[in-house]
Amino acid sequence: MSRTLGLEPERVWRAGEYRKTPKGTKLEGVYPTGYWSTNPFSYRWRESTDAQIEDALEELVAFLEPHCRFLKEISKVGTVRVWMSSQSNRNYAFELSPSLLARLASLGATLFHDVYQ
Repeated sequence: MSRTLGLEPERVWRAGEYRKTPKGTKLEGVYPTGYWSTNPFSYRWRESTDAQIEDALEELVAFLEPHCRFLKEISKVGTVRVWMSSQSNRNYAFELSPSLLARLASLGATLFHDVYQ
């Protein structure tokens, strides 16, 4: 993943490695599957007035599309997940266009959105 995407992972492990916390403390057992994650644009905290979710997803999909074949191969044996998080103390909505959803699907990726209060 790192070599193909040209990104360094924030968290990574291989199937069969001993489990540990993000700070490196050993836990019982081993990881049943591999895992690789990163924040490709280091967005961190952003206000909705700065950029919309739709815009960030568009930027991410455009970045990933040149790696479509690689990601589709991974999705045949595992999960390629685009994970986005947001925080709000009010109701909000976002709308994803059919073309953006199709482009995401063509990568073999799922979209996961968690919301924090």
